Amino acid sequence: MITVKIPLDKNFDYKTCKKLYRKCRKLIGDDRDFRGIVENTYFYSFYLGDEFLGCIYCYYKDDKLFLNGFAGRHHHKENMESMKLVLSYFSCDIYAETKHKTAAYCLIECGFKKIDDNLYKYER
Repeated sequence: MITVKIPLDKNFDYKTCKKLYRKCRKLIGDDRDFRGIVENTYFYSFYLGDEFLGCIYCYYKDDKLFLNGFAGRHHHKENMESMKLVLSYFSCDIYAETKHKTAAYCLIECGFKKIDDNLYKYER
């Protein structure tokens, strides 16, 4: 079962999230510092039992809600479950940008549609 932790949780593992973010930073194309992301987005970390899977965060850009994230390898099914959970938290359209085929595949599998080069939209 997937569990979610947010930065306000007592047992939120900031160091583990930050370590994975630094490892994936170039892939996700976000040049903000990790603390800024955690403090200025809707930030969620995901676990399968005690195993850390990754993080998804949502933020506003140009009056639109965007989703971004990073995760360890070999957990595609669990990453999709985590993304679907985050999508259920919001009642508006959600956008995502990616150049990576694996991320695009995950977005499409979760109901996003490609609307432009590297831009995807989840419609409500």
